[in-house]
Amino acid sequence: MSSITIDPELKPGEFVIKSLFAEFAVLAEKKIDMVMAEPLEKPLSRSLQRGEDAQFDQLISSMSSIAEHCLPSLLRTLFDWYRRQSGTEDESYEYRPRSSTKSKGDELHRDKDFLLERRDLAIDFIFCLVSVEVLKQIPLHPVPDVLVHEVLHLAFKHFKHKEGYCGPNTGNVHIIADLYAEVIGILTQSKFQAVRKKFITELKELRQKEQSPYVVQSIISLIMGMKFFRVKMYPVEEFEASFQFMQVKDKDIKHALAGLFVEILIPVAAAVKNEVNVPCLKNFVEMLYQTTFDLSSRKKHSL
Repeated sequence: MSSITIDPELKPGEFVIKSLFAEFAVLAEKKIDMVMAEPLEKPLSRSLQRGEDAQFDQLISSMSSIAEHCLPSLLRTLFDWYRRQSGTEDESYEYRPRSSTKSKGDELHRDKDFLLERRDLAIDFIFCLVSVEVLKQIPLHPVPDVLVHEVLHLAFKHFKHKEGYCGPNTGNVHIIADLYAEVIGILTQSKFQAVRKKFITELKELRQKEQSPYVVQSIISLIMGMKFFRVKMYPVEEFEASFQFMQVKDKDIKHALAGLFVEILIPVAAAVKNEVNVPCLKNFVEMLYQTTFDLSSRKKHSL
């Protein structure tokens, strides 16, 4: 275990923050070592999910409370930790499963690659757990756009479809994508326009490519990265923007969008008691109703 020293001459606030993060680094290292010693087939969520370690959960909760007063600094420190742990200091780094970088005949390195990949995924898991909690404080302590874009860039890398990937970490790759989707869901609550812009940019890039099963699956993976997005009921500008966002559709991804719409519209279903006279909602319902009614009457579209 690496030793961490704290300068006792620091100001009280800085001392608390650095001490807290030092404790996080030590506990995170222990958890990474623990999952590295487990069978490759064991899902990371069994060991790292919320509720498995009360001490670690309390530490993350404390980091969330501290973030009310120093969110930008805490985010920068968290990103520094992530880069050091995963060896991604190079900004041009492109996420890809380690095991996909070896040829099929290179059996000697296969197990080592799977193990290193498991470590990478454990780092992502811990990073997401902390990010979800500290990003909730953005309304109380705004952060620079550059940090928001850094979170978006990292998350959307993990929404990319990995064609032909298979191995013992396949399930963990999907778990991490879901965790980054949760991070994006938190971010949309305060940085909706930035998330929407990133999503539209990624979608346009995929649509410009020649249509193929890979492109369709890539679009679905991208859309499912938005599974924790929820319609904002107020102010009305955000409400309208939410529905404009959902009007991005494609005939080849009906099922993915249908599942996503159900999740996104939950806040509307829960809150709307009377007719809502907002043009964008009226247009959206009219556009969706007939297609939804037709699809629901066909057995091939039932779940």
